[in-house]
Amino acid sequence: MKKHIKAIDARGRKLGGDTPLVGTPLVGRTRERVLAEAASVLRQKPDIIEWRVDYFEAIGDTDAVIGTARALREAVGKRPVIFTCRAERGGGEKTAIGVEGVVALYAAVADSRLVDFIDFDVDNDPALIREVREATRRNDLRLILSYHNLCYTPGLEDLVDRFLEAERLGADVAMVQVMPRDRADVLRLLAATAAADDKTRIPLVSMSIGPLGSVTRMVGGLFGSWLSFAVGESASAPGQIPIGDLVAVHDILRRSRGGEMF
Repeated sequence: MKKHIKAIDARGRKLGGDTPLVGTPLVGRTRERVLAEAASVLRQKPDIIEWRVDYFEAIGDTDAVIGTARALREAVGKRPVIFTCRAERGGGEKTAIGVEGVVALYAAVADSRLVDFIDFDVDNDPALIREVREATRRNDLRLILSYHNLCYTPGLEDLVDRFLEAERLGADVAMVQVMPRDRADVLRLLAATAAADDKTRIPLVSMSIGPLGSVTRMVGGLFGSWLSFAVGESASAPGQIPIGDLVAVHDILRRSRGGEMF
């Protein structure tokens, strides 16, 4: 019997529910572009919006960030929002603020309660992770701790440990993103997700990036990955596929399994 996973209800959409959710990133460099992107992708009805603030030119201006977050919340309505400042080493943009600045920005945005999830890299200093975790908890937000390896795919046990480490550090969601070099790497990521899914009690998200790994975005739900990112207007990582195509694949998988994803 499959173990119970503590599903996360974010504005009526369940991460860890009956089917994987579809998210789409916003990578605009200005407030106007962020809101224009949001208007465009909302027509495609994603489950979750991710604002990649590392692309935002005014990232060093906390008031500008919160003002844009407020306008974004008004635009997306009840759709949950993930707030992410991806580190450059994890595939993010180079920003004008260091990791301490990111932590301070996360605290301010968390206090505004305009977003639903905050994504922080799991390989940051544990003391900084605790600060971010405390900011999310006092504001009833959810913390995603994510691991990104843009060079290769680690071994099976190492991948499973990355999920478990995120849970030990207090994550509400654990994410692993890796670069495959061959088909075996793709299969290893899926196997690690399934193995971690049997050991953890929080929702997991996993993906192999690039064209070779794009299949994991389509079938990850069968192995325990509860969220897949798709292109609404602009991609935030290589291998993301259009949202309409991803929704169609998920629908085909559900129908082929008699209405069940798992």
